[in-house]
This record gives sequence, C-alpha cells and structure tokens, in this order.
Amino acid sequence: MLLETLDLRNNDVLIYSQNLFNFNDNFKIIFKNEKQKRPKKISYFDVCSFVKDPSPKNLIIYRLLTNVNQLDAYSTKYGYFIKINNNVELVYFDPIFAIKDLRHLRFDLDPSRFRFKIQQIGLTSLTKKEAEANFAEVYSFDLKAIEAQRQNDKIFADAIFAFDKNYSDEEYPETSVVEKVKPVQDSIISSDSKQELIPKGKNISEDDNNVKAEFNSPIPPDIHRIQDLREEIIVILKQALGIPEGQKDDLAPFRKTTNLIDENPFQKEKDEEKKGTTEIQNVLDLFKTTNKSDELSAREKDSIILKFD
Repeated sequence: MLLETLDLRNNDVLIYSQNLFNFNDNFKIIFKNEKQKRPKKISYFDVCSFVKDPSPKNLIIYRLLTNVNQLDAYSTKYGYFIKINNNVELVYFDPIFAIKDLRHLRFDLDPSRFRFKIQQIGLTSLTKKEAEANFAEVYSFDLKAIEAQRQNDKIFADAIFAFDKNYSDEEYPETSVVEKVKPVQDSIISSDSKQELIPKGKNISEDDNNVKAEFNSPIPPDIHRIQDLREEIIVILKQALGIPEGQKDDLAPFRKTTNLIDENPFQKEKDEEKKGTTEIQNVLDLFKTTNKSDELSAREKDSIILKFD
C-alpha cells in the first residue's frame, strides 16, 4: 500500500508497505515536513486509522476478485472495509494479506477450479465531508503472479523522494513509532472454515488457459455492521499479537486534524509542471506522463487470472 495525505496546511505524511506478512515491520511512515526524511515504523492499527480518516489523501491498495459467487467477506481476517464511490468494499493493504485471507474466507469450491485475481487500485478522496473516508477509483489493473508475490510499494516512496537530498530510505534505528510486538502466525488466528480450501505452502501461477468465468468481489456485510466488524477484527489481531488494550498511541502528537478542503486535491494548477518533469509532486504524478499513462491503460485491459499450483 501507499497512503499520501494531501492537506498541505498540516503535517503531511506518506505511508508505505513492503508486502510482508508481518504486522510489526511491514509498514513505514515518513513525515514530509521533517528536515531529514527517514522512514519510521508504524503499526497496522495506526495505518487503519489513517485510511479511515476523512482528510484528503491518495491511496494505493489491493482488491481480491474470485470465480466464487456470493463469497462472504464477513469472515475476513486480514482485509479492511472502506468506501469507494459510496459503496463498502473489502480491500487489502498488500497482496500477501489477500493471499493469506483466502484460507479464512468461507466458500465451497473444488480447489482445482478455484481462480482469482488481485488488482492494484489507485484511489483519491472524494471531497464530500463525511465521518470517514470515501474514495473515487482512479485506476485498477490485475497483478501478474510474480507481482502478487513480490510487490513492494516502497518503490513509490523512493520515486516520490528521488530528487529530495534530505531523503534517506534508512529507517530510524531508535525512534520507531511502535515497539516490538511478537510476529503473528497464520495458525494463531483460526480459520472459520471446517476445512481449509487453500493449504499452506501453495505457489501462485498464472492460468493461461483462457478461463471464461465471472470474477466477483467478496460481498461485504451490511454497511451498518461494518464499524463493529472492523473493531472485532482489530481486537482479534491485537490478541494474536499480544498487544494489550489501551496501549499508548505513539502517533498522537502527529495526528492530522480532519479539516477537509473544498477543492479536489487533484484539480491543482499546473504551475509545478512548468518547473520540469524531474520532480514528482505526489504519487499520481508517477502515472501522469504520456508513456506511463499508455502503459497503465494497456495494463487495465489485461485480464490476468491466478491459481494455486
């Protein structure tokens, strides 16, 4: 994932993840206004707070699609519910979370016939003032098998700060935002299924047999149930990680206010573009050049179907 706040009147941050199934070391935060920009650790739970906050932001996350009808998203363990174009959707901060979650989502299908897609989706905040974030989809494309397994969104942070002489990708050694917690083991969080459809140790490959099937997103619970469900999932994860309730919030001094700006953050004047194309102002600038836009359009048309070997 990559999350980039956009309210320049406050202390903007950039958060990225590295596709590690590790709730302690996966997520990093960079405070854009610091003189020396270096990543700090941030907990999965603080990342959830930033995602839900209604302040303007860009967001790159991942969507799971499967050839299963009526897949129940209620049984998710590693997904998160957000609003996209006013509809609640189950998303994942990294492809590895989607892959791991397949062992917990409840459905009945012969494993040999099970197929799925993992999409990278780019989102931007809608400007309507609400209690929590509501996003518009900017782009989406299917990941290849190697991307699903090796995607590391640190590349976006490195690209954004590539020409910033005050940026270093070396993490602060002693000033991490969160303390060490024990790593979560997939076996700690038990599956809701009587029998796991997706066993451990399976490799992902692309299905080149031109499978004709409809691919659907997991169906989320009722919108009025979402907040309670998110809290239940967080409680379960904290218990699995050995995090006590009421632990001090180390990010409190850096919390953004939720003063929404009225303008669309992507309808900016193009003054910055006149300065040249070497400096990237925000994450969507990575996709604005003609070549990149053409590549993205081509990727959006590709249908890449994945399977477990």
